Amino acid sequence: MRRLFAALSTAVAMGFGLFMLWGLVAGSGFVNSYANNILKLVLPTVAIGVLIGLLNLLGVHFGRIRRRERQWGYSLIVIVAAAAVIILWLLNVDDVNRVLLEDVQVAIESALAGLVLFALVYGAYRIMSRRVSWGNFLFILSLLVILIGALPLRETAFIADVRAWLLAVPVSAGARGILLGIALATVVTGVRVLIGQDRAYRE
Repeated sequence: MRRLFAALSTAVAMGFGLFMLWGLVAGSGFVNSYANNILKLVLPTVAIGVLIGLLNLLGVHFGRIRRRERQWGYSLIVIVAAAAVIILWLLNVDDVNRVLLEDVQVAIESALAGLVLFALVYGAYRIMSRRVSWGNFLFILSLLVILIGALPLRETAFIADVRAWLLAVPVSAGARGILLGIALATVVTGVRVLIGQDRAYRE
């Protein structure tokens, strides 16, 4: 019975996967319209997954507060903030939501981004204190160019041009390489699911 269920799960996954692939390749027509309808059916499932994740997060923090675990005050802040955002969203208070987004969330994100500077400088210090090599020296040099080039000073115009080139060529190439690797991994995973090689559909 278990093997039959695994075979049926594999067949269903392969069937839907091949049908969706056919719909995406077709571009338009009968198959494409049904593929789009299936995608619309998946969206509520994703929304339910997000809701379950939120409830699980709140449950974990409620448990920490109930057991008076260490630093349970942070859990209380998370619950209060989540409840306030949900209530304001349900009340559709646009002005307050805009303030929370632009004045609170953006400010916090900017502060966290500012901490990246100290993390990079400390990381450079640790690297150079352990061992001096060409790779470490190149990392330090790139770090200095990026940080100094970001300063709005006339004296650093040349460094700003070098920084712009670094961001446009090497950094962009590395980012595209990472995205290409993610795309290839996604394709390989999809193919394994379509041919029934994924362990989740066999066991």
